Amino acid sequence: MKTRNKGLILSFVGVLILSPDSLFIRLVNLDDFSLIFYRSALPIVTILIFLIYTYKRSFLKSFYLIGVPGIIYAILYAITHICFVYSIQNTAVANTLVLIASAPIFAALFSVFILKEIPSLFTWIVILIAMLAMIIIGIGSFTTTGLYGDIMALIVAIGMGFSMVLVRLFKNKDLVPACLLGCLISALYALPFGINFDLNNDQILFLFIMCLLILPIPFMILTISPKFAPAHEVALIFLLESVLGTAWVWFVINEIPPLNTIIGGALLLGSVTIFIYQTTRKTN
Repeated sequence: MKTRNKGLILSFVGVLILSPDSLFIRLVNLDDFSLIFYRSALPIVTILIFLIYTYKRSFLKSFYLIGVPGIIYAILYAITHICFVYSIQNTAVANTLVLIASAPIFAALFSVFILKEIPSLFTWIVILIAMLAMIIIGIGSFTTTGLYGDIMALIVAIGMGFSMVLVRLFKNKDLVPACLLGCLISALYALPFGINFDLNNDQILFLFIMCLLILPIPFMILTISPKFAPAHEVALIFLLESVLGTAWVWFVINEIPPLNTIIGGALLLGSVTIFIYQTTRKTN
């Protein structure tokens, strides 16, 4: 399999797994700090199993090998996860998705200045179409009371863009162990603020599905994918989560999206599909 194709296909698989995340956040219905804690502590189990299976006797050494780039990545991982929860809990979901949709722009800009990778004209056009689609989705959804949540979403977008460029810059390093450290940092951040341990059976089930499968697997993929494909392209594919996530909420809890969301979602889905089709046909 061509290297670039491998990165794009991995990204697509990752976004499919991640897509129900917003739905499960709605279903679990927890406060900010409890949500941050569980979404940080429980994924450690999945990442730990993956690392032990991958490295076996060299498991502990894998943490040492991440070096300074891994520490930076872990901090970024923690910041984006914490800020995502603050955003989704403090502003309209559409606001969060629109602002996080700027991640490919930041990834492209960071790629230009740090990696000297200049996106093609076709890629820039697709990025701009995707941004237009997300603006259409967000029309009428912006609120003056959700400024804090909006700022948190923008921080997530910047952090995601820089994280993917960091992975590509140090693609000779396996930064998956840094995901575990990032989870640990954000879990320790939330712990002192009082965690709700009085959970009902439904909440426990939703947390296990979300935190052991839906959350850690895609972000491990997101840590691996930029090794094979440009960071801005990986970020572009992960935009599909906003459309697929909206669809999950629609089908499961019958929260029908407005017409602008359907139009913008179709535009985004179409542009990214064309992008994947065109780029996977090319030779590395």
